[in-house]
Amino acid sequence: MPSALPPPPSSFRRRLLAVMLVTGLVPLVLLGFIARQALEDLLSVSLAPVEQVLEDVSAGLAREGHSQAALDEARLNLAQAELARRALARRTPWLIAALLLVSAAVLTAAAVLLGRALTRPVSTLTQGMWAYARGDLSVQLPAPDAPRDELQFLLVQFNRMGRELAAQRERLKAAEQIAAWQDVARALAHELKNPLTGMKLALARLSRGDAPPDTTRLTESVALLQEEIERLMRMTRSFSDFARLPAPRFQPVALRPLLADVCALYRDTSPVPVELQPGPEPSLSADPDGLRRLFGNLLKNATEASTSGASPVRLSIEALPSSVRVSIRDGGSGIASVLEGPALTRGLFSTKPGGSGLGLPIAQKVAHEHGGTLRLEPAPGGGTLALVELPLSPPPTAEARPQAEQQA
Repeated sequence: MPSALPPPPSSFRRRLLAVMLVTGLVPLVLLGFIARQALEDLLSVSLAPVEQVLEDVSAGLAREGHSQAALDEARLNLAQAELARRALARRTPWLIAALLLVSAAVLTAAAVLLGRALTRPVSTLTQGMWAYARGDLSVQLPAPDAPRDELQFLLVQFNRMGRELAAQRERLKAAEQIAAWQDVARALAHELKNPLTGMKLALARLSRGDAPPDTTRLTESVALLQEEIERLMRMTRSFSDFARLPAPRFQPVALRPLLADVCALYRDTSPVPVELQPGPEPSLSADPDGLRRLFGNLLKNATEASTSGASPVRLSIEALPSSVRVSIRDGGSGIASVLEGPALTRGLFSTKPGGSGLGLPIAQKVAHEHGGTLRLEPAPGGGTLALVELPLSPPPTAEARPQAEQQA
């Protein structure tokens, strides 16, 4: 499970707006440039040749003695036209620039509105997917009953997918709970069978109608009953302790000193040496009591699996980019195949005298509460290799998960 999820990116709307503006503004600027050049070419036509023609006509009329009133009016109109042409030639660049700015503003506003309309469903889907990635399947996106386009259809189908996933998760939880109860029932049946058989035999010996009663047989039967009852009480306490494991309290923990303390507890009583290999000294956010319980159970199993004179039990630490891996290798007979996940809690019984069979389930529970994993695999050359990988920071819901599991 990821320790943290990054927020969804929001650059799609900006990229879409940039594309729309580029595809709209570039043709607009080119069109404005072409229009400006055309108008400048048109307005650059001078009226001087026309004035020269009027001068020639005026000279001819003067030689012939005709009136020049109409010619003077034509000259006036021509002068006004020349002034208008020059004024228009000066103002044309400013008019085209203003027109381009107004057009660009209208185009930008239209692009923003259209971009929001197109990306709003995409942003809504992104938020929904982010919620699903965090495990919240109760999120339902705002969607119409009758979709009018493909994006609205996606919203409707997303909500439908969320409802189906939530229903499947509930069915999976129910199936897991049933399977867990089946494992517990098998474990209890296995553990209770032997003491109940012994108690039954002891009661059968007591129920014999010998007269006078055999004192030796009576004493042995009572002692057997007391031993089996004590065994049942010890088993009951073990399961009760497992059910009442405290919720983890996370704080900064230096891992190597903690492992050194755990190794010191078993170094004097173990039939084989216990060695903590040199390596990195990482720190992580964890529950120190939970880690002592986790590595203590694994180290206890490793020392009990190793025979006297075998190779030492070795612990090593490996620092990964976002997690820490602790390896525990024993010198025992090893296991046949890889054990991880539900296989670690399947068949909760122990073949060791006084064992409860809850060491691995407790270790897996602590690793799960920290957002980590526990894996057992055959070690190269013999023995068993226990691999514990813990994130540097706990999952966001790690502190609330144990309470929810106890309520369930």
